[in-house]
Amino acid sequence: MSVPTNETNSEKTETAPTDHRVVVFGVPDENTPLKNVLIDVAGMDAATAQVTTRSLPGLLPGALSQHQAASVAASIREIGLSAVAVPALEVPNLSQATQIHHVRVGDGSVEIIDTSDQHYSVASESIQVISVGVVPSTAPGHRRPASSLAMGSSHHSWNDGAHVPPRKRPEAFIVLSTGSVLLLASDEMNYEYLGNRKSTSSNANFARLISDLTELAESAWVTPSTRALLDRGPVRHFEFRSRDDFRGYTEFQTLLRGQLGQQR
Repeated sequence: MSVPTNETNSEKTETAPTDHRVVVFGVPDENTPLKNVLIDVAGMDAATAQVTTRSLPGLLPGALSQHQAASVAASIREIGLSAVAVPALEVPNLSQATQIHHVRVGDGSVEIIDTSDQHYSVASESIQVISVGVVPSTAPGHRRPASSLAMGSSHHSWNDGAHVPPRKRPEAFIVLSTGSVLLLASDEMNYEYLGNRKSTSSNANFARLISDLTELAESAWVTPSTRALLDRGPVRHFEFRSRDDFRGYTEFQTLLRGQLGQQR
């Protein structure tokens, strides 16, 4: 069974996108010129423009018409920042990511099972972006029954029957060439595939799994936050205040990959 493609992405070739987004790839040395562009050209109010200038690099909030997005991007470039207008359909829909419970990294592909017990096979070359961040956990803080994935098997999920209190946890977005997005949450995963490499720490198991994925998907864009976590860098380099912040970061990194690819 192949990974399903998001409906909005499957329609990309059938209908021309009418909504566009603006991506800014730099940070302004001085906020006022950019703030003025956002107010005068993008039509933002002063408060929104001020907050936006402090959140860059990244996507500007809201969708614009193709003409307006092109005008905003051109005006931003005129003040010395790199910016482009992109069809909104090119922005990965991370809010519709398929959550995965079980991953087995093989030779040239990844076998996965989602939380609905659907089985998929993902070719290594279809993995475009691997983005990891530490975010507040949404795992329920109560004793959970054994996963159906472990039923009838000698292997069991690391957290079967364990008390998992609310806390921060590593998560990963895996963006595929089909437009689909996979979500992996460290404390809701089955790590039986690790075999004798599996430990009692979900964070350690998650790092081993992500390391295996990055080695398999040699052409994938591995975000700086992912590298920082795997290299045990400073926590501030991979920790996000909210899941929305992590989604925004991954959206930007996906578009940055595309922008750099076009420049080669």
